[in-house]
Amino acid sequence: MNHNRISTLVIRAIEKQSVSDVDVGLLRDALEEGGCITAEEAEALLRIERLVADACDSWGPFFVDTITAHVVWECRPTGRVTKEQADWVIGQIDQPRSAPNRLVSVLLASLVSEAVEVDERLLMRALSENRFGGGATPAAEALKAA
Repeated sequence: MNHNRISTLVIRAIEKQSVSDVDVGLLRDALEEGGCITAEEAEALLRIERLVADACDSWGPFFVDTITAHVVWECRPTGRVTKEQADWVIGQIDQPRSAPNRLVSVLLASLVSEAVEVDERLLMRALSENRFGGGATPAAEALKAA
């Protein structure tokens, strides 16, 4: 992992296999210091989501909001998820995981609902992950509204 503002916090969360409210606060504070997050920092947060089984309630909203802000609002072109960005997101979420897949569907729904324009591959993946047309999940409802 490249050195970044959160590398020590990420390593610690993975080693202890949990993310607490204190950890989320420390991650938020570290990332707010510099404004936008880097791709390496976004990858580190995605690594936590894939590898850490035990997460507090505040982890989900922090994770989804931070990754959505990075992909939709901090990357260029602003407000759009290009093919390259969609490939990056899908590549990250498709990496091997040891933790339950609890936030991918919510993240994908957030990306689709926040962006003005979304690459078709990401849209199709969001629909698939949220079982669109099947059981009504909150994320699926957000996709319907998008």
